Amino acid sequence: MPRVVQLDLLIAPSVAASIDVVAGDPTACSIGGVTEDSREVRPGDLFVARTGRATDGARFARSAVEAGAVAVLGGLDDGIDLPADVVRLAAADPGETGARLAFAFHDHPEHALDVVGITGTNGKTTIATLARQLAAATVGPTGSIGTVEIHDGTHARPAHLTTPGRIELARTLAGFVEAGTPRVMLEVSSQGLDQGRVGDLPFRIGVFTNLSGDHLDYHGSMEAYERAKAILFESLDADAFAISNLDDPVGIRMLERTRARGIGITTDADATDDDLAGRILVSSHPIDATGMRLRLEGSGCVEGSIEADVPLVGGHNAFNVAAAVAIVRCLGGEAAAIEAALERVEAPAGRLEPVHGPSDDVSVFVDYAHSDDSLRNVLAAVRGIVPAGDALWVVFGAGGDRDASKRPRMMRAALDGADHVVVTSDNPRTEDPARIVADVVAGAIEAESRRVEACVDRAEAIRHAVATAPAGTILVIAGKGHETYQLVGRERRFFDDRAAAADALRARRGGGS
Repeated sequence: MPRVVQLDLLIAPSVAASIDVVAGDPTACSIGGVTEDSREVRPGDLFVARTGRATDGARFARSAVEAGAVAVLGGLDDGIDLPADVVRLAAADPGETGARLAFAFHDHPEHALDVVGITGTNGKTTIATLARQLAAATVGPTGSIGTVEIHDGTHARPAHLTTPGRIELARTLAGFVEAGTPRVMLEVSSQGLDQGRVGDLPFRIGVFTNLSGDHLDYHGSMEAYERAKAILFESLDADAFAISNLDDPVGIRMLERTRARGIGITTDADATDDDLAGRILVSSHPIDATGMRLRLEGSGCVEGSIEADVPLVGGHNAFNVAAAVAIVRCLGGEAAAIEAALERVEAPAGRLEPVHGPSDDVSVFVDYAHSDDSLRNVLAAVRGIVPAGDALWVVFGAGGDRDASKRPRMMRAALDGADHVVVTSDNPRTEDPARIVADVVAGAIEAESRRVEACVDRAEAIRHAVATAPAGTILVIAGKGHETYQLVGRERRFFDDRAAAADALRARRGGGS
């Protein structure tokens, strides 16, 4: 049954001191939801007109009322003029106050869930997806929220942001509680941390993957980027767990900045763990293009050995699996049950996702790698399964209106990892795609130019690479992964690397496009 709450009861006593009643009678008003997006207003909602980074929510208050909002929360001096029958509330910080109202409206679902926060430049989606699957198989229903999807343990729907805003997050977590899903894996972006989107959540577990150059257009420096990531670990209570990558110096610093019980993950058998509650030593060996043999040796609170054939490839995925295992161990999963479940896990969409079939003479993988570090990791992972005498090709680009400093670094990562490189467009947004491609190509020296091709049109670049790659080649198409669109100017156009690659493979087989 839809939840309905009398407005005066909602705003008292927890947030009443920060709210002024400008017009209307809250005692005679009941609301059925809280939203800050006027396009999502349903009849009976409270609309929060907060000021965002790009626009002022007060501009949309009247359209929210026209859509059925019965109350509006805005700023103290925003000049919103609304019909007399609409309850008008005001606060110095409507975003903060509105978020608190949203969590109160949904009866504070964050306290009914075990929330796991996963942060770092790379690996968040894979770890969240794997941990959800492993936990579901060993300790019970588990959901996840992240870049690709929101999964309540039973059903999945597409996601719009890696980490939702606070009001949407309150609603989503309430849906998990209603679905009977008591634990959730939440991808936590650096922007989400910096903007306080997860400040309401009492994390039971925090996870750090790595830190490499990305999002510097937002943070300005690697130091600021690191400080944003550290917010998660500084928020953990002493009885929480902090799982971190000991092979990354930043991962060690994350453990130094938390009160939580530390668990380190490393590939170094000599790494010390005197101050940690537990440690997992990771070793892996590629089998073929279908997966790897993985061995995890746990000590302390994650004591036990796990050895399994896992249907993922690459050293970076060995870490991702280990992190997922550590999460589930902290949630009460037994090593033997986790070991049995590992052989059945599935990678998230667009993460080294194979597109080729058994009749193709080239292998094509689509991956989301869109930073130099992630591209380097993916190519290193695939290099281990390239047969002797065959080649590794990569098609990739760089996004527009984003951190331009990584463009030459991505070129360097591609040349270091692949035998042949096709540079193309990604999501150019409002930048000239040809200019972006030129910025990337500038990262190559003249002696390497024979290994580099530039093709601005992404569909044509994929067709060309698939058509001209020698038989036996493994081709990685990087940058967009699961995305089904391309952002060109202000336009969002349908585009799916997997569909483009499948068409190109069909044409190569002689079946047309």
